[in-house]
Amino acid sequence: MRKTRAGLWVLLNLAASVVVLNGESPARAQHPEGTRQIVAAEYDRKTVYHSPQTPGFTCWTGTWVMPDGSVMVCFTQATGPVEGRPSVPKEIGDKLCWPPSGHPHYDMTGLDLRNVHLRSFDGGQTWKQASADPFRSCMNGCTGECETALADGTVIRGVWGHYLPYDPELPKTGYLQRSHDETKTWEKPEVLLDPEEYTTWPKRIRRLRDGRLIVLGGLALVPANSLTRHEYGRILEPLLMVSEDEGKTWSPPIPVVPAEHRKDWGGEEFDAAELPNGDLVCVFRRIDPQRRAGEVRWQGLLKKQGGTWVPEHVGPAPFPHSGHPELLATREGVILHVATTGVDWTRDVGQTWHHLNVPPTAYYPRSVQTPDGRVYIFAHVGGDNAYGSVDQSIVMDTFRLNVSPE
Repeated sequence: MRKTRAGLWVLLNLAASVVVLNGESPARAQHPEGTRQIVAAEYDRKTVYHSPQTPGFTCWTGTWVMPDGSVMVCFTQATGPVEGRPSVPKEIGDKLCWPPSGHPHYDMTGLDLRNVHLRSFDGGQTWKQASADPFRSCMNGCTGECETALADGTVIRGVWGHYLPYDPELPKTGYLQRSHDETKTWEKPEVLLDPEEYTTWPKRIRRLRDGRLIVLGGLALVPANSLTRHEYGRILEPLLMVSEDEGKTWSPPIPVVPAEHRKDWGGEEFDAAELPNGDLVCVFRRIDPQRRAGEVRWQGLLKKQGGTWVPEHVGPAPFPHSGHPELLATREGVILHVATTGVDWTRDVGQTWHHLNVPPTAYYPRSVQTPDGRVYIFAHVGGDNAYGSVDQSIVMDTFRLNVSPE
């Protein structure tokens, strides 16, 4: 999980592991043999946004394609003075374990915080601001990564209500909001699960081939607002729910990993890519179960059974830990793993992963492929930074995939 947005305050673990699925040992291969070659063409990187002040604070991107083919990107922006602001009240700070000890500039209290939305109608050549709705928090974000468009143009987003302590009327759990005017205004919260029993952290909303929606993230089997942020982090497990009515109602939580792995999982961050048969390939960020410290990449497979899924495989993945996992199921039939450590592809359910010939991404990437085949990756320059410590900006990588004949 992102070290300053949920769970434990831990150092990054950059040790790669090897996964064993179906008795074989998946690994990262530089030159795949006996298979089609996948190469990127027309690669480009450009800055699409910088804050009106320097150093800028712009981070935690989301992206999607609107029904008219335009591309949208959203992110968190903070502006205001580095010094001389009010501090988070002690009761709220203790509940959220915020700011991290010895790092007072992670406290965002008193800043102008906004969820900025940009839109491009020309393939990312130019961008116009669609909206910038304000929010109040001591935390460094509450939404953005979990956002997409429905078929009628409605935009739906997941929000972390527990990160909005200055608005006590809002649910202190994960909820959804809808915008019917292209992100300018948002409707009332729609909680994913009963906050008297559960606490949720929505991180992804994805559209399936059959038209249904899935929401991915984290789940704690305790009431909302009942624990501190660190206590929640120790009991989180992956969340998967499915909707057949554009997110108006949702299934009960679907197990994502086998029961024996759920204890001490330690994170809400994972992503899933759908295969043509409806199975889901997943990549997770979790606490290293061997050391019970640090964080590692795992991967797994969810087999489709009727309208739901059953976890079949889960284990270490052949990638270094590098923030939130990001997967993209492409029109070319391969799945991309997009990360600050590089972009890799697989066409065999993750048994083998192969490097793609593009540079590593910026931090916390989100990706999308448009109908013309172009891949877009949005991320922010910097990292999980204290306010005013790094000049952040939003960058866009674009390329196409070329598939050689077998």
